[in-house]
Amino acid sequence: MSHSVEQHAADHGGGIHLPKPSFTPLIWAAGFMLIAFGIITGGTNENLYWLAAAGLGLILIATGGWLWGNIRERIHGSETPEVAAKFAMWCFLGTEIIIFGALIARVLVIWIHEPEAHTLLTHPVWPSLVLVSVNTFLLLTSSWAMVMGLRQIQRNNVQGLVRWLGLTALLGTVFILLQYVEYRELAHIHVTLGYDRDAFNGFGMHFYVPTSFHGAHVFVGVLWCLLVMRRATKGRYSARNYVGVEVFGLYWHFVDVVWILLFTLIYLV
Repeated sequence: MSHSVEQHAADHGGGIHLPKPSFTPLIWAAGFMLIAFGIITGGTNENLYWLAAAGLGLILIATGGWLWGNIRERIHGSETPEVAAKFAMWCFLGTEIIIFGALIARVLVIWIHEPEAHTLLTHPVWPSLVLVSVNTFLLLTSSWAMVMGLRQIQRNNVQGLVRWLGLTALLGTVFILLQYVEYRELAHIHVTLGYDRDAFNGFGMHFYVPTSFHGAHVFVGVLWCLLVMRRATKGRYSARNYVGVEVFGLYWHFVDVVWILLFTLIYLV
């Protein structure tokens, strides 16, 4: 078996790249467990939130080491940059799924134990719900614009890519601005970050954390989109080289999917 694999590699003019053994996945797993445990149990004991902070620290350290090792492998190894870039993005999105999953789980736990918290938040705040619905439509439209931009660069139309990405960045910016308007309106009815038991049973903290964390991802995505546009104007992308656009598209579509889940579970359920 090993002989046939080696013969196959030789026939294709190269060897098979195997990553070096690493403890990074174990450190990531420990960090994710601490984050989930800290968030879920923090509502009953605020002193346990430090576990989530410790888990985040572990993830950042492990991710930094992994990225540095990945960069060195791409410089000295035989793996193509396109495969490495997409693989790195999928790994990153996997970690994001776990973090957002823990945040959403915490909100659902609050609803199970304190169902009146959700009722007080969404009723009679219909103007806020309409605003968020419009915002959701804008974010979904930005995802469509991202797809159209990728189609244009696949046809070697750089100007078309820049125009569609410009629309994506614009809609993402509007989303952030409307989210700020929503927060300001909620603050007027005393939905705050505090743990005052008389103010929505402390639900504000568990509402703002996942939605603002998502908003931060949209902000990063807008900056990334502008960077991709700048690189496009400098001739970095073409019909044969558009992996940078694809990787950004994976991130932006993930942000949209997460918001659909947050919108459904927080505002509609």
